[in-house]
Amino acid sequence: MNLRIGAFGRQESAAIVLLATFFSGCFAVDSRALYENGNASYLVETVSVIQALLLFEIVIWSLRVRGGNDLSALIGRSRLKAALTIPLILALIIAAMQPLQSFLLTITQYVFVESKHATVCLYLLPCLFLLTALGAETLVRTARILLPILLLSIVAALVSGIGQYRIYRIYPIPIGEPLRIFTQAGSAEMRTVPPLLALLCIGEGTQDRLAMRSSGRIGAIAGGLLCAAALFALSMTFPYSQLKGMPTPFYRMLVEVRAENPTLRLDRAVLFLWLCGAILTSAYYLYAACVLFCKTFGVRDSRPAALCLSGIAVTLILVLYYDAETTVAILRSLYRDAWMLIAVPIPLILLNLKRRKPKCAVSV
Repeated sequence: MNLRIGAFGRQESAAIVLLATFFSGCFAVDSRALYENGNASYLVETVSVIQALLLFEIVIWSLRVRGGNDLSALIGRSRLKAALTIPLILALIIAAMQPLQSFLLTITQYVFVESKHATVCLYLLPCLFLLTALGAETLVRTARILLPILLLSIVAALVSGIGQYRIYRIYPIPIGEPLRIFTQAGSAEMRTVPPLLALLCIGEGTQDRLAMRSSGRIGAIAGGLLCAAALFALSMTFPYSQLKGMPTPFYRMLVEVRAENPTLRLDRAVLFLWLCGAILTSAYYLYAACVLFCKTFGVRDSRPAALCLSGIAVTLILVLYYDAETTVAILRSLYRDAWMLIAVPIPLILLNLKRRKPKCAVSV
């Protein structure tokens, strides 16, 4: 099979998980639902990452019991493999759509005001298809190369807004309603689980299960902490009543900094870097969906599936943009209920824990 997984190490795996965790957690949020009752986003992100790591550890333990190096080994040859795989593929496609949807709205509202949404999507489609078709090794090594400059841009964005941070804007105190925080963290699993789920799908390219587990831990913890720091900075920059109406509040913080200092043109350069990270994250999710699709249904080449899934993702982004009447309702349901696409099939997959029997030597 020509799945173009390749081979890569722990640093590359941790880099792609870190970037995916940050961009999904910081740029794929429903601001209206997240900031409805206060600035508790950083606590929600922290709890959600912990829950995702627990699920990741359970799946790794199941792989050790069942045998195998990726999620397809757990699905096996069950008659229900299609029913178990399709929801996970849909979840990865939705996870790939969310950061791109936010960045496209940002570009058309703040940067290229006169540009059309469809034109920008046509530029994104070749990038998504090329990265998805090149395979896992290209994706993870590109993430390893881009990681230092992306981290530098994120730290620069956090440091540039220090003059506007006010601790009183965190009111009301988030820990006043812990049950609501855990409820929102459950819905946020659609942002924190896909980076680890995609790593499980391409686990064949890692060295072994121990390398996959350590890289997943490092990437998820580092990305979760970075995302929580960014959300905490946002909570001190804007009151929650303003954050509810912002599509990408983290970029809006840079725009406010530029308004205070007109000579600082950091926002456009940083937006370009962050757009590269968002495209890389979306391609990572789409490629994982391609691998899961090819291994489940016996497709021997991942490139046709990469083209189809990239086209589906971009088409859905366009449909959600132009159908203005139902866009808000669809996006809210995706952000709120799409976690069920992961929460329902994963427990059913984990029930199949029969140990793989070793192959007997062929007698001569």
